Amino acid sequence: MITEFIWDFDGMLFDTYPHTTAALCEYFRRHGKIIDPEEAFGKLKISIREAFRYFSLPEDGEKEFYEIEDDLDFLPRGVPYEGIPEILRFITENGGRNYLYTHRDKVAVQYLDLYGLAPLFTDFVTREMDFSFKPAPDAVNYLIEKHSLNKDRCLMLGDRTIDCGSGLNAGIKALLFDEFGTLKESEYTYYTASIKEVAETIKSIIR
Repeated sequence: MITEFIWDFDGMLFDTYPHTTAALCEYFRRHGKIIDPEEAFGKLKISIREAFRYFSLPEDGEKEFYEIEDDLDFLPRGVPYEGIPEILRFITENGGRNYLYTHRDKVAVQYLDLYGLAPLFTDFVTREMDFSFKPAPDAVNYLIEKHSLNKDRCLMLGDRTIDCGSGLNAGIKALLFDEFGTLKESEYTYYTASIKEVAETIKSIIR
């Protein structure tokens, strides 16, 4: 049924929210403002743009924030969710293909490289490509057109409503990874609450 798997990065492949939350707090600390890490985490789970808006991060401060966030030595570092490397390998070993679609810049690919996962991906869409933000379907459509993909065989995977929205708006299926059980009322094709359930779902729909 599904052969093409388009993955979000933050909160889906890698547990990077502690890292990004720390980077956002660090940015404001450097500018004399203390923000609540739990509140920052909650806004980041909606989207990074929502976090910027909520905490009034100035447009000319985004470059500095991303420099902090993209520092691979800045702790806590993002790590792949336990079980994700095995899922990616299972897909490729069974004739499927993995793609990355993230709002993060090319540092996401560096993270994949760091853990030996980049060779498991056919293509990468990162922030430098300047597509409209999710849930716009532009980047998904780009991958579909570039690789001549059959939409019926494509799946977008992510942990936010905007991830699923980008897939659904492109006319493909979407899998939601709802680690904290807060998004059950949103739109998706497949619902999962753990990486184990992600793996089980993929095994049931591939080929």
